[in-house]
Amino acid sequence: MTEPDQPTLDGLELGEPAGRGEPTSIRRAVTATLASLIDDGLLLPRHAALGQLALEMADAVAAGTRSGKASAAAMAARELRETLLALPSPEAAEAGEAFAQWVESTLAKDPS
Repeated sequence: MTEPDQPTLDGLELGEPAGRGEPTSIRRAVTATLASLIDDGLLLPRHAALGQLALEMADAVAAGTRSGKASAAAMAARELRETLLALPSPEAAEAGEAFAQWVESTLAKDPS
C-alpha cells in the first residue's frame, strides 16, 4: 500500500512488501528512486512492470543477504542494477528536450 503523499503509477505498488514487515534499506532506496522518476514525469504506465521488477529484485537482494547466500544476493543485485538502468533517466530526458529545442529553433530559422 502506498503512503498518501507518495506518487502513484497504475500497476506499481511503492509501499511496503506484503506480509514481510518493514521495508529494507534497499527497498526504501528503490522506492525513493521510482518515486523521484514518477515526480519528474519520467515513469509512464508502460514502465510499471520494470518498476515492480525493481522492487521485487530489491526484496530478493535483501532475502539473499538475510539468508547468508552471498551468490544469491549478488545475482539479485546485478539484476536489480540492470533493471534500474532500463528505466528512463533524467539525463536522457534532458538531452532529448535540448535536442527538440534545437530542432525547433533550427526549423524556425530556415523557412524552406
